[in-house]
Amino acid sequence: RKSSIVGSIGVLIQYPDVSGLMDKLGIKLEEVKSSPLKASPSPFKPTSDDERTMVRKLILDSYDWFVGVVAERRNMTKPEALALADGSIFTGRQAVANKLIDAVGGETEAIDWLATKGVDAKLKVVEWKDAESSGFLFSKAMARTIGSALGLPDYGGEIIHELGADRLFLDGLVSVWHP
Repeated sequence: RKSSIVGSIGVLIQYPDVSGLMDKLGIKLEEVKSSPLKASPSPFKPTSDDERTMVRKLILDSYDWFVGVVAERRNMTKPEALALADGSIFTGRQAVANKLIDAVGGETEAIDWLATKGVDAKLKVVEWKDAESSGFLFSKAMARTIGSALGLPDYGGEIIHELGADRLFLDGLVSVWHP
């Protein structure tokens, strides 16, 4: 759609630091690991300079790869792709103008486009829905337990789950494109 949001070209990692909350709740993390950077960064302790450097190298390498993929798949030079790779988001119209997408449209237009690529237009369209849980820490059951421990009302766990599930974690390196 013309008003859709497209982008951004960039790489991001986010992780919470819940060590202060753990301290307040009297929870201590114990771990045994094979090397200093194993399981880093961790939401259970502040990030060290070495851990931050390691993550930064990972981000920059992934960013370089991602910009290269955009340049290759969108028939751009690398400098053209880099000019767009500042993390900005674009409307559908801006994305067409910037050669990030071929056209704007909705489900009907997408199905028509797939048909031009030999995909059966009668193929079932499946709507993706978010899972109820995004891992143990912010599962609904754990959120209810935390809410109860904090003395929140019954719906407090739902609030904690909603805050945690969709806003604190992304599962893995997320990048979206089509060839």
